[in-house]
Amino acid sequence: MSELIKQQRAESFVFVGEEALKLRYKPLRRGAFVVRSQAVKENTNDEYVIFQKHEDYVVDYERGVISRTPNSRILDWSLHPMFGVKRFDHTLYADYSNQAYTVYVQYDYLADHSEGEIDPDIASSILPQTMAKLQAGEQATYTVLGDSISTGGEASAKKWAFFSRVSRYLYEQYGTASGADIILSNQAVGGETSSGGLARIEHDVIPTRPDLVTIGYGMNDQSISTKGQASAVPLPQFIENMEAMITLLRDRTSCDIILVTPCSPNPDWQRTSGRTIDYAAALCELGIRHSIGVANTYAVWETELAAGKTPGSLLLNNINHPNDYGHELYLQAFLKLLNGK
Repeated sequence: MSELIKQQRAESFVFVGEEALKLRYKPLRRGAFVVRSQAVKENTNDEYVIFQKHEDYVVDYERGVISRTPNSRILDWSLHPMFGVKRFDHTLYADYSNQAYTVYVQYDYLADHSEGEIDPDIASSILPQTMAKLQAGEQATYTVLGDSISTGGEASAKKWAFFSRVSRYLYEQYGTASGADIILSNQAVGGETSSGGLARIEHDVIPTRPDLVTIGYGMNDQSISTKGQASAVPLPQFIENMEAMITLLRDRTSCDIILVTPCSPNPDWQRTSGRTIDYAAALCELGIRHSIGVANTYAVWETELAAGKTPGSLLLNNINHPNDYGHELYLQAFLKLLNGK
């Protein structure tokens, strides 16, 4: 297997005391290792901090772990009122997010050459209309349908939300040389379930004349409703809603469709049903049944957790909204779909 040096640009962490947290990849000693308060330095401001090695944090390169020091300027999550609370009700806290506690790490690591690349043949089979337009130098419209995650929820800027990353990746791969363009039309609504998406799709999505539609539901559907229902939208109804949306798009347009599974919510959140896996599996089954692509973010997310990432390090609101690194994981799910891995 051939390898090359790649850069992990903004891996996110929330530290508890001096507990060591595992880096996603084993960092190389050579090259820069940077820990900062924001994923990207957009503007010079007092909130942007670059933390100092040995003073604020220490790195064990052999073990591939990082920890904060006792007197670090990096905030300690164990001091947050929600620390250690199980089945928490976020509405009881004035500030339930972990934004102030999240830091981002940049380092180099060895990666497989194929990591992050897409297979043109696979991409063309999943996105035939979109790819044909891009390769012909034409304008393609990408319409986003979904809940608050699909609005870009908790991304520090629109350009770091997963749909912008996907659009930018496709443009850089196929649009720059051909002179093509990708137009984004975001029709997602925060707090919405698949029932709301089905009610709106004919009015809000079809008129955009899309070449590509991503449909991202499941997070709110699986959540325990405020009325105490086991799931806000029971799984059979969720499947019916999603199938109806797929049918409408196929009957009324010729667009490419990609279903997007939700990430994993914080398991300690009171409204988590614990059935996100079932809703993600249903979307994967629908993809097979209807021969459409599924960006399985849930699987990518679970791989990150299994590798040592904590829910709080991936969810900026500490409930169900990914931070900038979490949105990068959504992009990775799209790339895995388009390279057949």
